[in-house]
Amino acid sequence: MSSSTTQTTVPITFGQPFKAGNWPSAQGLVATDSTGASVPLQVDQIASHQDGSVRFAVLSAKVSNVQANQPRLINLFLGAKSSTTQTIPADPDWNLELEAKVYNGNTLVSTLVAKPQEVLKQNIAQGTNRRLNGSVATEYTVLAPFKNSATNEAHPHLNARLHTRLYDNGARIRTDMVIENNWTFKTGPGNITYELTVRKNGQVIHTQPKFTHNHHARWHKVLWTGATAPQYRLRHHMPYFLASKATWNFDLSLRIPESVLAQEARDLSASDTVPMGRAMLNPYFPSTGGRPEIGALPRWTVLYLLTQDDRARASMMANADASAGVPVHYRDEGTGQPLDVQRNPNVSVLFGTSSPALPAVSGSTIWEPDTPHQGSFAYIPYLLTGDEFYLDEMMFWASWNIANVHPTSREAGKGLIYENQIRGQAWGMRSIAEAAFAVPESHPQKAYFKTILANNLTWYQANYTNNASISPLGAIENRYEAGRAVPWNNDFMGIVFSWMAENGEPKSQDILNWFSRFNVGRYIAESDGFCTVKAPGYYWYIRDTAGRQITTWRELFARNYPEAVNKPCANLTMNVEAYPATAEGYAAISRAALASAVNAGVSNASTAYTRWKGFTPLIDAAFLNDPTWAIVPR
Repeated sequence: MSSSTTQTTVPITFGQPFKAGNWPSAQGLVATDSTGASVPLQVDQIASHQDGSVRFAVLSAKVSNVQANQPRLINLFLGAKSSTTQTIPADPDWNLELEAKVYNGNTLVSTLVAKPQEVLKQNIAQGTNRRLNGSVATEYTVLAPFKNSATNEAHPHLNARLHTRLYDNGARIRTDMVIENNWTFKTGPGNITYELTVRKNGQVIHTQPKFTHNHHARWHKVLWTGATAPQYRLRHHMPYFLASKATWNFDLSLRIPESVLAQEARDLSASDTVPMGRAMLNPYFPSTGGRPEIGALPRWTVLYLLTQDDRARASMMANADASAGVPVHYRDEGTGQPLDVQRNPNVSVLFGTSSPALPAVSGSTIWEPDTPHQGSFAYIPYLLTGDEFYLDEMMFWASWNIANVHPTSREAGKGLIYENQIRGQAWGMRSIAEAAFAVPESHPQKAYFKTILANNLTWYQANYTNNASISPLGAIENRYEAGRAVPWNNDFMGIVFSWMAENGEPKSQDILNWFSRFNVGRYIAESDGFCTVKAPGYYWYIRDTAGRQITTWRELFARNYPEAVNKPCANLTMNVEAYPATAEGYAAISRAALASAVNAGVSNASTAYTRWKGFTPLIDAAFLNDPTWAIVPR
């Protein structure tokens, strides 16, 4: 960590993934700094690997005597568990008041007020709604309804969730103020136009000018009260972060040019980052063509992982925040958690297909979300920060992807998502796996996402690895056009299932091995009649003209490239859609899929990756400008 100012003590909270087996759950964690001095450390919000060791934890540390512009290393070691907690006052000097003036056009229709101090005092007294608790930080989620100042009636939809983190025995308080308009079953959902003023002890500390809050959406703002807010910048040891397999192994040897990061900052500066703003996202998800959010991770997230540059971080966090404005956030009033199809087996966020029927929405937004063109918006921000806002975001997107499938197709409470485009299945499974992997073991939604993930893997195993009626070459047949396959969509599936297999998720390795017959096999089948140069195709036939499954590489090549039959492979050119000199074409996607397969231990994947890398040397330079698909073997 580092700071631009000298500070006596700096409390910090962050997320940290761990390699399987590195941290047995029976042991604790201790910290020292670069001088060897002990650093007070607390551990919260643990998620576990398959072997029971710690996969991820939210850590809080207190660093002393921080000098301006002098980096300080924080080293973590196994040690004894600690149960030390700080002393929290029964009535902290917090005293926030939120005032929302609600408008219909330019006409003020009501003034709403939320006064959360009494709720915080109750949480402290009863130890309820507490997320972090130790010697450094104590955090409560304070639920504060907005009430009409004239009638004292609670607003049916607008509410605040205040993630209130107390440091230094309550002398410093960090409040992540989250404003939500996202109940699932309450009648009359719609957009709400308001302006917001936040006061502490009557003094204004934040104002949000009038804007329209989308239905089923949320936004947040971090506020500090009390003693001076700590000033610091924390960076992770990225080689270990990636080695933990919390995400894919992006190429840390890439040296991203200054010009790329400067342009990222300019693009962000020119974007709309106010609440409900789109930032750099495309509001029309089904839009064709490549987009920076579409990849194993979005472009801006990969830029940050490779550089940990503040400009890339700002872009990543702004886009994660913008995704909160997309109307996919359905919170169940009965549980206080994102919508759960086990609890509501016939519910659907596709209006008209739900039982019980969801209330009709008034008002429109700029957004048209879907699953096939969806980015991973909040997963890495949560792993980096440990903030509840991003944990909830991650769960909301996974929950929506499940509930967006017709109840009959998903087999009601099983939550199956196969009734999707292939790329929709890939990104949907990614979102479910993100939640299943990162949600803390103690969280009420942990079992839900783990079960939904297991249900889907059981389905894939039964319908692919144990199904003799489908492509023996391992191609996934398009559900909406029999006899066709989309090779690059198959690569997306391979990338996601490789990540799950790396993390030891049961059944994922068998399924990946089946997908890899096609994803790996087509790059090493030249001696069997399939020219490697044609491997990154757009849309292929996988059945013959009589509707029978194609069983050999030679037949597959002839069916899709009849003009190239009997021509030397060396004389053929790559398909236009491969774009072998760019970072976003199918050639680059294939590199990512093959590298992912190598990391998951797929047979012959290393040979295929090395061979394809030799076919596409220009992609390496292109990755310097856009590293979205720059996944490499570990």
